[in-house]
Amino acid sequence: MSDSQDKSAACPFGFKLEPYWARRHSLFTRFDEGIKIDADGLYSVKPEAVALEIAKRIEGERVLDAFGGVGGSAIGFARAGKQVVCVEIDEQRIGYARHNAKLYGVANRITFVHGDVLELMGRLPCDAIYLDPPWGGP
Repeated sequence: MSDSQDKSAACPFGFKLEPYWARRHSLFTRFDEGIKIDADGLYSVKPEAVALEIAKRIEGERVLDAFGGVGGSAIGFARAGKQVVCVEIDEQRIGYARHNAKLYGVANRITFVHGDVLELMGRLPCDAIYLDPPWGGP
């Protein structure tokens, strides 16, 4: 599929999210390999290059991704060699994150936790905490 076809493909999440859909391959370069994402993930996940750059700058071996979403940042941390604890309150989204991490071959570097990070904070071992909470969208 060419870039022009990618940009004109209809967004399955409606007209308002078409600008995010048009840049889906910058969010996950493996998007067409079966990435799972929902509407919130489409507008809130870090672009892959940004997630990798942030991961390179975080010190420590074990990172807690406190609001894991569909896994973009956790995947970036794992690809940068970190051990990751990815916490997400939405059960479907943590399933998407687990699936997406498998597509990138880093699921073995990520512990996925379905739960409320505010209740779990302090009980999850980590060297660094990454906070990127939901921001409400477009």
